[in-house]
Amino acid sequence: MSVELREPSPDRLTIIAIAVIAYAVLYISHEIVGHCGMAVVVGTKCKVISSTNIPLAAMVTNSKYNVIVIGGSLANFIAAFVCFAVLRRWKTTKPATRYFLWLTMSVNLFLASTYIAVAPIIQYGDSYILIRDLPNELLLRILVASLGAIMCWFSIRLARDELGKLIGFGGRAGQTVAWKLVVPAYIAGGLVTVSSAFFSQLEQRLAQFQAAGGTFGLTAWLLLLPLLIQNSATTSSYIFALARSVGWIVAGGITVLIFVGVLGRGISL
Repeated sequence: MSVELREPSPDRLTIIAIAVIAYAVLYISHEIVGHCGMAVVVGTKCKVISSTNIPLAAMVTNSKYNVIVIGGSLANFIAAFVCFAVLRRWKTTKPATRYFLWLTMSVNLFLASTYIAVAPIIQYGDSYILIRDLPNELLLRILVASLGAIMCWFSIRLARDELGKLIGFGGRAGQTVAWKLVVPAYIAGGLVTVSSAFFSQLEQRLAQFQAAGGTFGLTAWLLLLPLLIQNSATTSSYIFALARSVGWIVAGGITVLIFVGVLGRGISL
């Protein structure tokens, strides 16, 4: 006997709070853990840690600098893998926690893979820095962009599959819930990152290019996912219900204060 599914309505304020934290994790992973962490590994450090501006304390050789460059996207992929592993292992985790893990996994995958694909095309960014001025640069740009596109394709498929599992059903009702989960998250995550960049020590045009490009640009694949949710009905009685969580909302508010007010300006080391 089939079970009739009602359309859940996830709490929007909780979604926004979780998104703020997920996007903060995204940038902290890339800039601070990835780039600044690798700087320590190769024998230097960042003079400032922030959401956008991480100047090195001392110049390093090209080979060491390339290691630092690789660290950003590598940290994003590691963060995504950890979230994916926890999602697969902890099947009974609360809906809000599972949503946080899914969203953090997805935006880290999207930023890293799309960045690798786009940077050689626009001739700006980490993967372009690695191949700039090398012999056969044009061919290398095409190869790296193609590799990034393949990684992006796999990232989209994984995010779509895990979103379907998170919601628990497909069809029009599943797509409706998916839209409610991704649109507020995409907007909130982008806005908090752009707000943080307003306080950056970088020239504003560059700071906003990095912030808006990295969020509204590189994570825009979130908005594609509801269209890719499998259109098959299900007889499962599972209903994804993301209720209001005061804990997540408070954590999101604290994250905004730190990410915008502290990491936006930067912390000198």
